[in-house]
Amino acid sequence: MPNEISTSSHFRMLQFLGTQRPWLSLYGIRIRPTAPVGSVSSKGFTDSALIHRCLPDELLFEIFLRMSPYTLGRAACVCQKWRYTIRNPTLWRAACLKAWQVSGALENCRIVQSLYKGSWRKMWLQRPRIRTDGLYVSRNTYIRAGIREWNVTNPVHLVCYYRYIRFYPSGKFLYKNSSQKVKEVARCMNFRAAKADSVFRGDFMLTEDL
Repeated sequence: MPNEISTSSHFRMLQFLGTQRPWLSLYGIRIRPTAPVGSVSSKGFTDSALIHRCLPDELLFEIFLRMSPYTLGRAACVCQKWRYTIRNPTLWRAACLKAWQVSGALENCRIVQSLYKGSWRKMWLQRPRIRTDGLYVSRNTYIRAGIREWNVTNPVHLVCYYRYIRFYPSGKFLYKNSSQKVKEVARCMNFRAAKADSVFRGDFMLTEDL
């Protein structure tokens, strides 16, 4: 009986060691920098990374084109090839035109040439902008005088409420004052909100775009 147990354990160990684990071949591989998509490289290079062998550069670029600028910043930290590819001006031009679409494409092109030396990425990093992927929350408190009851003299109430603002790239925004927390208010902060939700709408414009 002990011999059978040891034989079975030895067989399971050999089966585990013999399991194919292709990701182990990626350890210790140094990827040399490659030119971005669309550029001319005078020296040929075969990328040894598994994901780059399976995924064409054109498809990788299309994936990056559909990412948000904040996700692109994190993806640029993966490897040198991704960092160089993400520096492609086409990616940042699309992000800038979406973030400042109220100004219009012609005005954005004029600004990037005059203030940012034609760099769309530099424009994204340095030009003031409003984030449109979440809620701005302001916590406000004030003291309100209460009604004197029993032996309590000069009672006061500490009132706390929240001011929620959500901006959209089109120049619209939603506004709501409520004592509810973010989790409850986030559900109704959209243009389909009912009147009972007390969500107000408006238009905004940055001062530099006036």
